[in-house]
Amino acid sequence: MKNYVFLFCIILVLFGTYTGIHGSSASTKVINLVALGDSITHGIGDPAKKGYIEGVKVKLEEVHKTSIKVRNYAVPRYSTDKVLKQMQDKNITKQIKKANCIILYIGTNDFRKSANHQFYPLNVKQVNEGKVTFTTNLYRILENIRKGNSAAPIFVLGLYQPYIEYSNRQEILSVIKEWNDEIIKVAGNFDQTYFVATLDLFQNKPKSNYFSDSLHPNPAGYQLISNRLSEKVLKELSFYKQ
Repeated sequence: MKNYVFLFCIILVLFGTYTGIHGSSASTKVINLVALGDSITHGIGDPAKKGYIEGVKVKLEEVHKTSIKVRNYAVPRYSTDKVLKQMQDKNITKQIKKANCIILYIGTNDFRKSANHQFYPLNVKQVNEGKVTFTTNLYRILENIRKGNSAAPIFVLGLYQPYIEYSNRQEILSVIKEWNDEIIKVAGNFDQTYFVATLDLFQNKPKSNYFSDSLHPNPAGYQLISNRLSEKVLKELSFYKQ
């Protein structure tokens, strides 16, 4: 009888050890998030430089009860050609390979450069030519990401319209919609790649409430982007829930 009791105790100890290790492993799970883009993803306009990425991080940690490791490689004034060059960096390609979630928000500077930073009047022919280069570069960026990481969901954000002070703002809005349509088409060529709209977030809202300057959101504006993006990311990363 004593032998049976002793054997039973050993089994309990071993079971407790196994479940303890298993629980520890689950609690140390980390979600690796990589962000690429320009000054908007960098967080310009937010005095704390947190931007919308920090809001996504906080929301993910709150829901998934796990650590989110963010690597934000966004650089102010970057356009798609600069991101393509940036992706030759071995450290960045290494982090893309490890990523569980990739965020790409690029195109604002491509649009502005194609317009030669002049929005009234808007040279539509020149902007359309810039759109062709932009979509080609965007495809190559996503292609490079997928070569390095075939599984992680990629979230590609669309452009918004901050140029409401111009009398031709409706024309600018229509052109930006066309750019967003191209982003949607390009993203559709890649598995687990999702377009996240931002164009509607600031429409019919006082610009002074959501922008720090003529182009960049303030903390309230970034929160709108963060809320929209977090909703989409949470849906696609549901398999990480504990």
